[in-house]
Amino acid sequence: MLRGRGILCFAPDPWEALWRNRHQLLSVLAEQNQVIYVEPRPYLRSVVQQVRSGQLFHGRRAPRLVTVQAGLHVYRPPLYAPLTGREPLRLLTDALRKASLCRAMRQVGMDRPILWLFRPDMDDVPGRYGECLLIYHIVDEYTGYADVDPARVDEIRRRERALIARADLVLVTSRGLLESKGGTNPNTHWVPNGVDYERFAAAAREQVDPPELLGVPRPRIGYVGALNDKIDTGLLLQVADAYPQAALVLVGPVQMLAADARREMDALRERPNVRVVGQVPGQRVAEFTAACDVGLLPYRQNAWTQNIHPLKMYEYLACGLPVVATDIPAVREEQAVIRIVGDGAAFVDAIGAALAEQDEALRTERQARAARNTWRDRVERISALIEATLRKRGVA
Repeated sequence: MLRGRGILCFAPDPWEALWRNRHQLLSVLAEQNQVIYVEPRPYLRSVVQQVRSGQLFHGRRAPRLVTVQAGLHVYRPPLYAPLTGREPLRLLTDALRKASLCRAMRQVGMDRPILWLFRPDMDDVPGRYGECLLIYHIVDEYTGYADVDPARVDEIRRRERALIARADLVLVTSRGLLESKGGTNPNTHWVPNGVDYERFAAAAREQVDPPELLGVPRPRIGYVGALNDKIDTGLLLQVADAYPQAALVLVGPVQMLAADARREMDALRERPNVRVVGQVPGQRVAEFTAACDVGLLPYRQNAWTQNIHPLKMYEYLACGLPVVATDIPAVREEQAVIRIVGDGAAFVDAIGAALAEQDEALRTERQARAARNTWRDRVERISALIEATLRKRGVA
């Protein structure tokens, strides 16, 4: 594993949001390195809205630099220095943000860090913090997000191409992203998502129901992850209606933007056999996953899902669960242990077969597959890529 380095990560979501690959990777890397996780920079418009609503300081009184584990620090950018395109305010707030973050870096003794970015709109950051290496980590086809204005697609692509070209190392999480993003920078590598295998396997062994699921009957058909516009909510309605004696358990934040998806989500909440739990802390995801009997990957077919590598795939497998998935490229990597079908009736029928399964050998094989795809394995792979890139650049 990489050792003795400073890592400055500009993240697109707060530390307390739904845990994603950056949370997992940085938590492991912090065991041997100093990591600062920079939460999203506030925009002027949102700050003004908070001022008008009287919520400016609500929930923002914690220190700007908080240590969440040894070696891992979360930095909250100051609200007094928001992002803006207005001159000369832009120059002032930019200088204030930089000065504040540099103070935080000095607090933890961080100098010449590895700069780790995740989004095209972070292209203003490189070159400002004395970094020895720039990593651009692509986890989605960002132009495929449901909230992206079509008028901005070309701009996003242009900025991303420039950031890829500038980066010393580019990481992608899916084969599709490797194909679409790998032609610009020769140091682009596919590192798929992984799993905290020991945590999920232990939860499967212990089989302790979370309090939120006490009284929820079995069998339980589960989806554990963000409920956003990449999820086929209409398909979930079909599942709930086809198995009235089973419980459909949905665990994760609800972030639907499309009107039809919101209506379908409302309909799901009204079904007597559906339990919508909402977001739970990352440390509790394993217990909810292990409390299910079947794991679902019910994705729509679009540019977003064609390029994802779902974290929950290996989490389900680590618990030994039978998995039913719609046919997206990422799940084909584990087609020997996942039921991959179309949507509609085929998906519903596959759940019935999964519920009836009594194959312990298959359960063991699912867990074995997950055990070969841990976050520590991914950190070792990324560490080797970082160290090779540092050597090539002559960085001690």
